Amino acid sequence: MRMPKSLIRVAMPAVLLSGIAGAAAFADDLGSAYDPASAGQAKLTLWWLGNQEVPGIEDWMKDSIAAYQKLHPNVTVETVLQSTDTYTTTQATACKGGSGPDLWYNWAGIWSLEQVWNGCTVPNEEALSADDLKAVPTIAATRWSGKTWLYPIDARVYPILYNKGLYKQAGLDPDQPPQTWDAFIAAAGKLKAANITPLTVGLKDGFGGEMLASAFQAQVFTEGELLQMVIDGDYKSEKWKSWIAKLAELKPYFNADTNSINFADGLGRFQQGKAAMVFAAPGFQQTIRDMVKSGMDVGVMKVPVFGTIPDAQRLYEDTPGFQVTTFAQNKALAGNFLAFLHSPERLAALYKDVGDLPNDSRWDGSDVTLPTDKALVDWMKDGVSYYRANFYPTDLDVNGNFVVLQGILGGDMTVDQVAETYDGVIGKWRSLHQDEIENYKA
Repeated sequence: MRMPKSLIRVAMPAVLLSGIAGAAAFADDLGSAYDPASAGQAKLTLWWLGNQEVPGIEDWMKDSIAAYQKLHPNVTVETVLQSTDTYTTTQATACKGGSGPDLWYNWAGIWSLEQVWNGCTVPNEEALSADDLKAVPTIAATRWSGKTWLYPIDARVYPILYNKGLYKQAGLDPDQPPQTWDAFIAAAGKLKAANITPLTVGLKDGFGGEMLASAFQAQVFTEGELLQMVIDGDYKSEKWKSWIAKLAELKPYFNADTNSINFADGLGRFQQGKAAMVFAAPGFQQTIRDMVKSGMDVGVMKVPVFGTIPDAQRLYEDTPGFQVTTFAQNKALAGNFLAFLHSPERLAALYKDVGDLPNDSRWDGSDVTLPTDKALVDWMKDGVSYYRANFYPTDLDVNGNFVVLQGILGGDMTVDQVAETYDGVIGKWRSLHQDEIENYKA
C-alpha cells in the first residue's frame, strides 16, 4: 500500500545533477536491447515493499524472476523486502554510503525526484531503450531536467467505488452513478435519508486525508500549477479554498467517527457493505474481486466534476515503480530486467494473477474480465492526470492534508482556517528549503 510513505517521507538536501541531466543520447544496447549474456556471471539486487503496496504482487515477482533466470542462467535476481516504516532512512543510508541495491521501488512524483536530487538514481534514459520508454508514457510523471526518473509497473488509478445494492435500496439507479457535483450531493442525501452511510473514510492515521485532498485538488489545479504553488503560490487564495469548500459540503455524508478510525478501517466498512461509497485506495481492485465473490455488486465512477480544467474529467493516477541506482554494478542489466517485467507474458500475469492493470501501452486490456476493470480501461483511453500529493513537499501533506481533513470532516475547522493552516505550513517549509525550490522550478 502506498500511503504509509507520507508519514515517514523526509526532505533531502538538493543536489543538482548537472552531469547526469546533461547526458541526452540513448545508447543502442539498453533495456530490452541489452544482451544479459554479455554480463557474465552477474547478480541483481532489488529492494521493494511487495504486498504492503499491492496485495499478491510478491508471488508475481517470484514467478517473474524464475522466468528471467531460466532465460538468463548467468544472472541471479534477489529481492529484499523492506519495511515501510524504515524504508526512507534505509534508502538514505545506502545512498550516503554509495552502496546498496541495483534497483529499488519508489513512490512517484517529488518523492522519487528527491532521490534524484540527492544523487541516488540514474535517469530511465541511461538504463532503458527508447522503445521501452515509449511504451510507458506515464514516465512523464517524473520528468525533471529533461529526463524521466521512475519506471512504473501498474496503472494505479483511483475512482470512487460504490455499492450498487445500497444504491438500489435508496432508490438510486445503480447503473447511472452521479457524474456532476450537484448530482453527487443529491445522491448522498438520498442514501442518508434511507439510513445508509453515504461515504466512509478513516482519518485517524492521516492517510485518508491525502487520498481525499489529492482527489479534490485534481479538479482545480494542474500538476504544473501545484508546483508553482510550492514556489510562490498563495494558499489563502479563493482558488485554493475552492476545493476545500467542496470537501466541507460532504461533511454531513461521511461516517461520524472519521477521526476515530484508521484509513484501513474505513475501507473495511465499505467492503463489509456498511457504506455506499468510498474513494479508492491502493489494492481496490482486489477489494472489488473479494466483494464480488461474496455476492455484492460493486460499481466504479469518476470523481464527480466540479472543476473546469480538463483534468476534472479524467481519472487521476499514481505512478510508483522502480529506479536504477547510481551504485548499480551493471545499469544496462538492471534496465533489461525492468524491461522483462513489461514483457507481454508478465503484463498478462500481472492482471490475471494480481488483479492490477499493467502500466504499458502494449497491454490493450482485451483480457479484462470484471465490468469495473473494463470501465477503467475505457476511461484511461481518454487520458489520465497524476496523483496530486506527488507534486508538493511532504510537509504540506503530513502537516497540511492529514491535519485539515481531520479538522473539516471530524472537527469544526472552517474553510478559512484550513487555508491558514496550509499557508503556515508552506511558509515554514519555504524558509527552510530555499535550495530545494530551485528543483521545483526545474
